[in-house]
Amino acid sequence: MPAIWVILVSLLYAAMLFAVAWLGDRHASLTQRDGVRPVIYSLALAVYCSSWTFYGAVGTAARHGLGYLPIYLGPMLLFLLGWRMLERLALVAGQHNTVSIADFIASRFGRAPRLAALVALIALIAAVPYLALQYQAVVTSLGVLTGLDARGQRWGDPALYVAAIMALFAILFGTRQVDASEHRPGLMLAVALESVIKLLALLAVGVLALRWLGAQPHSAGQAIAQLIQRGPPTGFVAQTLLAFAAMLCLPRQFHVAVVECGDVGDIRRARWLFGGYLLLISLMVLPIAAAGQALFHAAGSVTPDSFVLALPLSLGHEGLALVAYIGGFSAATGMVIVVSVALSNMVSNDLVMPWLLRRQPQRLAAGADTAALVLWVRRAAIVLLALLAYGYSRGMDGRMPLASLGLMAFAAVAQFAPALVAGLYWPGASRRGVEAGLLAGFALWGYTLLLPSLAESGWLDTAWIEHGPWGQQWLRPHQLLGSSVGLVLGSADWDAITHGTFWSLLANAATLVLVSLRWRPSLTEQMQAQPFLAPQHAPRPGAGQAQPAADQPGAPLQASRLRVRDLQTVASRIVGQRTAERAFAEHARRHALTLSPELRADAHWLRLTELLLAGAVGAASARLLLTRALQGSGMELAAIVSVLDEAGQELRFNRDILLATLEHIDPGVSVVDAEMRLVAWNRRYQQLFNYPAGMLYVGRSVADLIAHNLRHDPLGLAHEPAQHLPIEEQVQKRIALMRQGRAYTLVRELRDGRFIEMRGHPLPNGGYVTSYSDISAFKHAERKLRDVNETLEQRVAQRSRELAAAHESRSRYLTAISHDVLQPIHATRLFASALREEAHPAQMRQLAGQIDAALGAAEDLLDGVLDISRLDAGALQPDIQAIDLHALLGALQQQYAPLAAKRRLQWRLRISARHGAPLWVRSDARLLRRVLQNFAANALRYTQHGGVLMTARPRGSALLLQVWDTGPGIPPAHLARIYDEFHRYQQVFDWDGRGLGLGLSICQRIARLLQHPLQARSTLGRGSMFAITVPLVGGAAAQRGQGSPGDAAHSGAAPAAATAFNPLQGMQVLCLDNSPDILQGMQALLGRWGIAAHTALNLQQALDIAAGTALDCLLVDYHLHERLDGLAALQALRQARPGTPGALVTADGSDQLKAQAAAHGVVVLNKPIKPAALRAFLLAQRRPAG
Repeated sequence: MPAIWVILVSLLYAAMLFAVAWLGDRHASLTQRDGVRPVIYSLALAVYCSSWTFYGAVGTAARHGLGYLPIYLGPMLLFLLGWRMLERLALVAGQHNTVSIADFIASRFGRAPRLAALVALIALIAAVPYLALQYQAVVTSLGVLTGLDARGQRWGDPALYVAAIMALFAILFGTRQVDASEHRPGLMLAVALESVIKLLALLAVGVLALRWLGAQPHSAGQAIAQLIQRGPPTGFVAQTLLAFAAMLCLPRQFHVAVVECGDVGDIRRARWLFGGYLLLISLMVLPIAAAGQALFHAAGSVTPDSFVLALPLSLGHEGLALVAYIGGFSAATGMVIVVSVALSNMVSNDLVMPWLLRRQPQRLAAGADTAALVLWVRRAAIVLLALLAYGYSRGMDGRMPLASLGLMAFAAVAQFAPALVAGLYWPGASRRGVEAGLLAGFALWGYTLLLPSLAESGWLDTAWIEHGPWGQQWLRPHQLLGSSVGLVLGSADWDAITHGTFWSLLANAATLVLVSLRWRPSLTEQMQAQPFLAPQHAPRPGAGQAQPAADQPGAPLQASRLRVRDLQTVASRIVGQRTAERAFAEHARRHALTLSPELRADAHWLRLTELLLAGAVGAASARLLLTRALQGSGMELAAIVSVLDEAGQELRFNRDILLATLEHIDPGVSVVDAEMRLVAWNRRYQQLFNYPAGMLYVGRSVADLIAHNLRHDPLGLAHEPAQHLPIEEQVQKRIALMRQGRAYTLVRELRDGRFIEMRGHPLPNGGYVTSYSDISAFKHAERKLRDVNETLEQRVAQRSRELAAAHESRSRYLTAISHDVLQPIHATRLFASALREEAHPAQMRQLAGQIDAALGAAEDLLDGVLDISRLDAGALQPDIQAIDLHALLGALQQQYAPLAAKRRLQWRLRISARHGAPLWVRSDARLLRRVLQNFAANALRYTQHGGVLMTARPRGSALLLQVWDTGPGIPPAHLARIYDEFHRYQQVFDWDGRGLGLGLSICQRIARLLQHPLQARSTLGRGSMFAITVPLVGGAAAQRGQGSPGDAAHSGAAPAAATAFNPLQGMQVLCLDNSPDILQGMQALLGRWGIAAHTALNLQQALDIAAGTALDCLLVDYHLHERLDGLAALQALRQARPGTPGALVTADGSDQLKAQAAAHGVVVLNKPIKPAALRAFLLAQRRPAG
């Protein structure tokens, strides 16, 4: 295609952009409508899609498949997950007239000019390779479109003309007004239009690629699938995080997303509009890359970065190729214009203007046109930036892919991320920490990324990259600290970008934290940090509070001849006369003032002027500029700085943060300055002293307040030893005490019985702060404690009697236990003796069953005693969850219905649900089941005819669970004692053996622990009813917090009936116990099940067995009487046999041991272990055959 056509189209396109920008500025109100502004804002955010994403993403996809996705995925994640952080940035920036990221960070950390200059310098250096990328992309596109390749000639290099043209665009677009904080609707509209054009261009090329791929033997899906099959590259995650940070830290993105944000609500709309924009572009990359690979891979004459242009040219669509060129030209132009505007603001505001103001302050005093000077500085900065980028581009000479240049720039600006995050969310971050972190991170970025790129381009020797400086391998830029550290961190396979980003950000964040912890932020920094840490909750003075006089419009600054016209003159020189007049007139109208030339200036006018200047030259330069300009106005330099200083305003003029702090603390507080004049107070202070309305105001002499207090004596001050002195002398005495800076503490009792503690402390600047705390609760507690001490002997005697009664009760309890424990043991010995003498198998089976029943009774008794002791000691903690009542009661019915049928009793379950809805209760599933099991077992035990009914009935917000029986009933005398330990009603029959007398006692303790009330009613000859009330829970909440009622319900279910097939046959189980008898018993029991049981008395024997045997399971006693317990033994055995399941066999049933075992993935089996439970555990651990 002829070059003249390309140049002509480019010039016509540029003219169109100028026209759009002019129309946008002229009709700004149209672009600010609610339905239009969010769309323009979202499209302007697409300035992120530079020529890298237009050309370079296709090249990356052709080389690395899915490796192109991070540059799109990062911003999508930000707008989906981190958009609230962007909202906070925009909100704070709007409140502080922030004009750049350097201005934002400096404003957060004390308005430090040095910090602003450091951020600006880093941003400037980071932008150079990124701008070079744009020049390289445009030159490459010109070469593909026209065949022109003049990069080898000094004056024929197209990159030079591209740089000059784009610099001209940036100057014309971005340096027409001095106030950088003022929105530029024309610029935003032009950038939004460019975003639409590059999207349409890429979509058109993508559709062409899809059509061509569809016509090939292999479908388009197969071609794209070949690219995707390569998988993401090693630096995928790091590049995604870089793109995430770049959306906040790139100067152009900060300018568009934060500075140009007209309404923070637009960010919510942009989440979907901008996200959809990125999604469309990312979808078009793969078909273009696949078609380019198919067409040009064999020839190798076309670089992958040129596929967007080469594809339509090779297919004969020159018009479409020209459209694609315009799309790429739009991507580069939009990026260059916005980044030039943002960086020129930083260079002028944070580098050049502070230097000029220090070197030539007389220029301002002489009436120099500072506004024109600022604009010329910005234009020069744009030209200088273009020259630096051109030089870097010429030095690279196309050796680095577009993606590598872009990622290197991303890594540089990502150094701002720790400062931004710390500034918004960490109150402990300090200016020194941020400065040190930026220096450390940027130095490592330069060492690991920038210098190697220069060496690879031939500017430096490459030997030090391969072998490290001075031959030190551990200093190699692409493998810091050597290969051993790389293996530990997993960085041995990292690409250069990932490696450099990791080390630079690690050094940045670690240095920021460590230095901030060593040098804490100053009071000024802490006060200035508050609007950044919680901007959406910025407090305002209440209606009934006195506003500081010096901060109110119309309150003049004392000892000053400063007039409003003087401030307007200063502002006009910087922001222009029209802008200054409009701002001052709006301020006067808002505060109902007459803007006359002789109006005295107050602190409010001074703050307005500083905000105006900050929008033009930055916060740091605005502070310096005002201090220079106002000297000679009748104000001393110290007074000017004091008024302008943010912390001084917070303390002296009762600003928002101090007011909110004072109003939200309990003590009354008053603060006076070095001249003993009131500067701050809170409502509590006014209430304590009952000051009349209007008596408190900033500047009020504290002597007047002290005299008022002495006359009215609200705190009993007149009862001090100096009460005989005249009031004037008492006032002077107290004033002298405050001037001396002596701290004091006094306590006074008021007439209404309250106690007030007064504490006075001096301030560093000569002021004094006094707090008045109500300590009545403390004094009353102190008085009660004194009374308690006086009656201590009587209380000791009472406790002694209670202790004696407790010992007597314990003795009765132990006596009853001894009797009932000895009974089943004695019966067991009798059964064993009879079994030894019998010879008939049937009788032997009967006697064995009697032995088992007696042992079961002893086991149940010991379990009951242990449960009572745990409940009384508070060692049993409930696990409250939502429980499905249908599942719980259904499991109980499955357990007890067969027993009832066996005794020819009816078992009925009735659940009264509201409208058939499921019922959920909140309780501990295991403990609640225990209570209901006891009720059911008692009902079946004492019922001879009839049946048992279990019901669930809603009662308001609770559920009443009842168990009814048709037994003989309980006499009233016994009904009152049914919850006593070992108390049993001596009925004439027992259908299931005698109870132990502990069940209902345990139920009562469980009910108290769960706070579930119990009920019991009985009628002799008709039956009894036992009930427990459980709170209901809604269905939705139950689904969110439900436990495992099914598991709890079936925990006690009997194992399935054995079949002819033995699933345990052939298992290899190791048993470790220090008791030979237990090992013999385990070996006999397991042998009956076909299990090969290997026994060991100590850990060494167990390890020897494990070394030579393929074990299926480990059964280890917890108390081994060795240096290590069962858990430690299991760990040692698992090291010898990794993956082998195991269980602790112990009599210790504490929750602490169970939690400790669960943390190690170990099951606990409590002694005495039930064969059924052991068999079920072993079945669960059985490995599948083969």
